[in-house]
Amino acid sequence: MPDAHRTSVLLIEVYLLVTAVDVLLGWVQPDSKRLPRRVTHWVTEPVQRLFRPVAARLPVAGWDLSPILVVAVLGFIRVWLVRP
Repeated sequence: MPDAHRTSVLLIEVYLLVTAVDVLLGWVQPDSKRLPRRVTHWVTEPVQRLFRPVAARLPVAGWDLSPILVVAVLGFIRVWLVRP
């Protein structure tokens, strides 16, 4: 695997980890203006904002599914980069 792909895969994995931490913190600390959630929200929100219009069309009322869509898309890209 080329170095550029390794770096991309590493960045995707770190971003997925930060997304997971942000989702978990969202359950216990809903205020995104307090530390440590402010940091994770600042990192993840720009990408999740791109997916919110699509997530809003899904038939689940009251849930923000944009993190799930982000994880699915980045997971697909990661698998595509790692493939032999």
